[in-house]
Amino acid sequence: MSEETPDRRRQKTRTALHGAFLGLLLDQGYDALKIGDVVERANVGRSTFYEHYRTKHDLLRASIGEPFAVLADLVLDQPAAERLPGLLQHFRDNQRVARVLLAWPTRPKLAAALAELIAERLAGMDALRPLLPLEAIARQIADSQLALVETWVLGRPACELAAVDEALRRSTGALLDALARPPDAAPGR
Repeated sequence: MSEETPDRRRQKTRTALHGAFLGLLLDQGYDALKIGDVVERANVGRSTFYEHYRTKHDLLRASIGEPFAVLADLVLDQPAAERLPGLLQHFRDNQRVARVLLAWPTRPKLAAALAELIAERLAGMDALRPLLPLEAIARQIADSQLALVETWVLGRPACELAAVDEALRRSTGALLDALARPPDAAPGR
């Protein structure tokens, strides 16, 4: 047996868990979703679930980790921002899922997860002189980003993709400039 087999099995299990989670999220909503239902739908044992995740919240965080990394990277003004239009279009194309995730009670969990990703990036930025704790700055940025994403997904009011893309970049930079850059630093973006 090759060394790749366990990794492929782990990935297959995670894919099954994510698929089951997504289906149940759409069917039942986040609050009603139970780990027992996820493992049953994914056709894996409960112990297998716990080999991968501790809670349904951990599974939610893992599900949104990659797309939210693009949003978090906006504080770094990195090339990952080039992936932003594609991410926004993905959210719009998967509007049914995005509506569930951006609604109560999932929205605060998403904001907290995004804020953690942003705070990790801010912690690695040596030139910052934060006015507030990094966690507070990260939460402000995360909430702002999610508000714009929700506007885009719901289409109320209607916005052009390019405008939402630019607004996310500029508002993230402006919040970072206002809350964490020294006054003598050149403005971001």
